[in-house]
Amino acid sequence: MSIRFRLLLSYLAMVLIPIVFVILSTVLVALLFRGDIKELRNIYLPPEHHQRVTEKDQLLIDLHRESLKNPGQFMNQSYLKKIDNQLSQAGGSSLLVRHGDKIIYQSSKITGLDKDDLPAFGFYGEVDPVEEINHQFVTIKKSDFLFPDNSEGTLFFITDANSLARFARSSFPILFIGLIFILIVTNGLLTYYVSRSIIRPIRKLQKAANQMKEGDLNNPIEVHSKDELGQLAQGFEEMRIRLKESIEKQIAYEENRKELIANISHDLKTPITTIKGYVEGIRDGVANSPEKMERYVQTIYSKSIDLDHMIDELFLYSKLDLQRLPFHFEQLAFDDYLVDFVEELRFDLEKKRIEIYLDIEKSDNYLVMVDREHLKRVVTNIVDNSLKYIDKEDKILSFKLSIIDSQIVFSMKDNGPGIEEKNLPFIFERFYRADLARGTEKGGSGLGLSIAKRIIEEHQGSIWAESSKGQGTTIFIKLKKAGDTIEENSNH
Repeated sequence: MSIRFRLLLSYLAMVLIPIVFVILSTVLVALLFRGDIKELRNIYLPPEHHQRVTEKDQLLIDLHRESLKNPGQFMNQSYLKKIDNQLSQAGGSSLLVRHGDKIIYQSSKITGLDKDDLPAFGFYGEVDPVEEINHQFVTIKKSDFLFPDNSEGTLFFITDANSLARFARSSFPILFIGLIFILIVTNGLLTYYVSRSIIRPIRKLQKAANQMKEGDLNNPIEVHSKDELGQLAQGFEEMRIRLKESIEKQIAYEENRKELIANISHDLKTPITTIKGYVEGIRDGVANSPEKMERYVQTIYSKSIDLDHMIDELFLYSKLDLQRLPFHFEQLAFDDYLVDFVEELRFDLEKKRIEIYLDIEKSDNYLVMVDREHLKRVVTNIVDNSLKYIDKEDKILSFKLSIIDSQIVFSMKDNGPGIEEKNLPFIFERFYRADLARGTEKGGSGLGLSIAKRIIEEHQGSIWAESSKGQGTTIFIKLKKAGDTIEENSNH
C-alpha cells in the first residue's frame, strides 16, 4: 500500500468517523427529548414524507374533536374507561383526565403520578418531554378543553418511553463521553499507525545513512514494503552495495599497485645489478683483454636492451590498466593476416630449427574488427612466451584458425614442457611465473600474457590456455565476427 493511499484512507477515516459519531449523538439527543424513536420522522421530515396517519394519532385527533363538540361526556367514567382501552390497544398509551385541579380519571397502568407532575392548562412545549415518574420514563401528550360549565379540562395521554429512550436518558453522559473518547482514540490510533509506518522506516534509513557515513557498509538495509519508502530503502541498499564494491575495488587496486611496485622493483633490479657489476668490472680492470672487454660490453648492451623492453612493456601495461591506450579498429581478414604473420615468423626463425605449421579451416570469411598492431603484439607475445620455455631441440609451433558458433577461434600449440594444472589459472596474471624463485634468466618482463589478455578483452574477445604437464601448451583466442558486437571507432 502506497503512502499516498495510506494517507488518503487515514484522512477519510478521520472525516467519516466524526460524522458517524455526530449522527449517533444527534439520534441520542433526539431520543433524550422525544422518547419514541418511531416519532422522530414526524419531527425531522416534512409532511409530504409522512406516508399515513397512525391509528393512535387518528384516535387522538378524534378525541380532541370530541372534547370540543361534546366535552360533557368526559365526566362519564364508563366512556373514559372505553377510551383508555382503545389507547392501550392502539399505541400502548394510558389516559388521565383532569378537571380543574382534580384528577377525575386515571388509568390503572399509571402509578405514582402526582398531579403536580402534569403540565399546566394551556402550556404546550415544542416536543413531548420524557419524564421520570416513579422510576419510570414516560412521554406525556395533552389536549386542553373546557367542560360545559366553562371549567378547565385536560386529557393526558401517557406513553411508556421505549427502552432505547430510557437507555439514552439514563446513560447519555456516559455515551457522550464514550463517543468523544472513541473519537480521540480512533484518530490517535490512525495517526500513530500512519506516523509509525512512515517515521519508523525513515529512522531506519537515517541509521543506515549514519552507518555508511561512518564507513560501515556491512549491514544490509532490509526492505519490508513496496511503497515509496520501500523503493527509497531499495535505492539505499543498492547504493550501499555499490559503495562497498567500489571501496573493495579501490582497496584491491591499492594492493595491486603495491604489488606492482614491488614486482617492478624486483624485475628492474636484476638487469640493473648485472649492468652495475659489469661496469664495476671494467672500471676495476677485470676486463684486461680485448676479448673480455667485448664480452662485458656485449652483456651490458644486452641487459640494457632487456631493461628497455621491460620498461616499454610496463608503460604499455600501465596504459592498458588505466584504459588510456588508443585502439584503431578496422575490418580485417584474419586468415590472410595470419598467413602473412606465419610467413614472416618463418623467415625470422628459419635458422633456429623451429617448425611452424598453419591449419586454416575452410569458411566463407574470417572478417574481424581489430586493431592490427595490437593484435600483432598479442600473437607475438604468445609466440615469444612459448619459445622461451620449449625445452626440446626441435621446437614446433602449430597455428590453427576455425569458426565455432559463429565466432572465430585462433589457437597456437607448442611442444614445450606444459604447465601444471594448479598453475594454469594464473598464467595471464601480471609478473606471474611458475618459477617461484622468479628467475629472469629466460628473459622477459612477466607481462607478455597479461598484456595479451588485456588487449583481447578490449576487442570484446576471450583468451585462455589448455595444457598438461609434458604435453605442451595451447593458447586459444576467441573473437566475434565482424558486425556482431564490435563497432568501428578510432579511439577506445
